[in-house]
Amino acid sequence: MANNNEVVAVKKSSLWLVIVLIVIVVIVAVILLVTKPNNDLEVFNENPQLYPFIGSQNSSDVVIEFSDFQCPFCALASGLPQFAEDYRNQYPDLVRMSEKIREKAENGELKFIYVPMSFLGQESVYASEAALCANKQGKFWEMHDAIFSAHDGDENNGKYSKANLKEMARNISGMNLQEFNNCLDNDETFSDVRQVADEAGNVVSATPSFFVNGEKVSASWTAVNNALEKN
Repeated sequence: MANNNEVVAVKKSSLWLVIVLIVIVVIVAVILLVTKPNNDLEVFNENPQLYPFIGSQNSSDVVIEFSDFQCPFCALASGLPQFAEDYRNQYPDLVRMSEKIREKAENGELKFIYVPMSFLGQESVYASEAALCANKQGKFWEMHDAIFSAHDGDENNGKYSKANLKEMARNISGMNLQEFNNCLDNDETFSDVRQVADEAGNVVSATPSFFVNGEKVSASWTAVNNALEKN
């Protein structure tokens, strides 16, 4: 019969074995969570009415950008506002990175999806509404460019009022202004903007955020390009 010391020793050994197994399971789970593609991203690949894209629908390479029109760093990534060039030396891998991704998409090399988030205030909501109103007429990317071109590096200072967004739309060739204005005035895409916010909020908490073929990468052209070359 085992004595008490032997019983205690066995219990301690079993306890350590259980602890080691738990640690191994946690490590494996973390590795799988970090390395596996994010299945939640599929929703952004299925609805171009909410998540417009450039490139081939069935491309094997897919880049998704989560972006808020009011976000200054998102504006830098677009390379469209005048102030972007002032930051080229400070953020050389960020300035114009979205433009470079878009160029690849336009050349048929990948599918580039834009997710219009709206968490920086009321003007973010208006800007996203306007972009999705334009998307109803197949003019999302033209409106996207107009909105970012008007960025001044600040937030919620009036530049993305509904009146100003209508003026931006006025300069887009082929835009039916009456339909656009009615859409924006009546908040016809507000529920869409909220849906985007809910679905995107399940995946990211900051903008700009980029995913390449289901894996999150840093907001830099080098990271995106390396991820594309790896695949």
